[in-house]
Amino acid sequence: MAGNKTRDGLRINDLVKLAMQAGARIREGNSHAYILNYEGLRPCPIATSTHAERMVAPWLATATGRTKHETYEALRRGYW
Repeated sequence: MAGNKTRDGLRINDLVKLAMQAGARIREGNSHAYILNYEGLRPCPIATSTHAERMVAPWLATATGRTKHETYEALRRGYW
């Protein structure tokens, strides 16, 4: 697996781009490549060890008010 993809094969750049479009703040982390922040939610780390379907999709769905399935499909496509 390449160093720029999550555990389930999604490109980290696509995840970051979608999170930015959703209004999340993104910062670089020490142990993880990126950390997503959104008001009222706990931070969500993103790295090559992250399973996007289990971690990022539910977090982003909560932040945007969309369903987990719709959010994961957008993550797979790379756009909303």
